[in-house]
Amino acid sequence: KFKVGANMIKTVLFDVDGTILDTEFVMIKSLQKTLKEEKNLDVPEENLEYILGIPGKKAIERYSSSGEEVDKLHACWSEHVKQYSHLATLFPQVEEALTKLKENEIQIGIVTSKTNEEMENEFEHFGLSKLFDISVTASDTTKHKPNPEPILYALNKLGSLPEETIYIGDSIYDMHSSQSAGAKFALAKWGAKENPLFSSADIRLETPLEILQHLK
Repeated sequence: KFKVGANMIKTVLFDVDGTILDTEFVMIKSLQKTLKEEKNLDVPEENLEYILGIPGKKAIERYSSSGEEVDKLHACWSEHVKQYSHLATLFPQVEEALTKLKENEIQIGIVTSKTNEEMENEFEHFGLSKLFDISVTASDTTKHKPNPEPILYALNKLGSLPEETIYIGDSIYDMHSSQSAGAKFALAKWGAKENPLFSSADIRLETPLEILQHLK
């Protein structure tokens, strides 16, 4: 087994958007289209970067005046995501990194802000689901990132401890969730926007395969 410090690492958990999948274009373009059609708003791409790494309904609250409007806009956005989802791509080396972790008997899982339906529409066709020991979505817990509950839920199901775990993600929400859960946080630099707060990340990964070096 690999070690990080004195602890044996048994589990590596992954975020999806910005970590496994490059979906930035898909998510921003589809929300731009939604806001134009539903509210006649022309919102520049850079003004929508805040949506990356948070649950869809939370992201859309900024443009909604009620819970009903959130639901309506979110439903519309989800439909537009389907239209663009063929443009999402796997980040280079991700599949190889996942395969090598499995070969080294590391448990691997997903902890994402996507719902079950969004995972089905946007992730399943990449054919990676069979590699994961668990997939925790926004449909599985009442609290979401940056709360630690989704990560703790995954670890409970896997029978793993936080100190035996690394969570790989690209957002501040991912980092706060991971560190609040007591797991080490590895920043996926290939999908992350630079942020001074990331200075408290435990590990900074330039590429997915680097996770193997950090586990030795």
